[in-house]
Amino acid sequence: MKYAVIVTPEAEATIAAAFDYIAERSPLNAARWLRDLYKQIDGLEEFPRRFGEARERPHVFEEIRQAIFKSHRIIFTIDDASRVVHVLYVRHAKMRAVGELDDSE
Repeated sequence: MKYAVIVTPEAEATIAAAFDYIAERSPLNAARWLRDLYKQIDGLEEFPRRFGEARERPHVFEEIRQAIFKSHRIIFTIDDASRVVHVLYVRHAKMRAVGELDDSE
């Protein structure tokens, strides 16, 4: 049985920002990037546990996983009871993990 995949508003906002950044440089590549990103996100409906734990895992109290997509990480949780995957963030791989302190803290 498949999982429903829900993309949170915060994830949608980061997707839009990344798309805008790419589109400024190459509109054609941005359209392809967005299409392929959503294919990857839609693919989470089957066997979402095939992806490993996210770097954020030490900073949160729940299981959190990531799927790598090009230079970005799709960060999500899995609710087995309701068969729902929640996409929490889409972040560039170079960005600090959510909850991770920077060197000055």
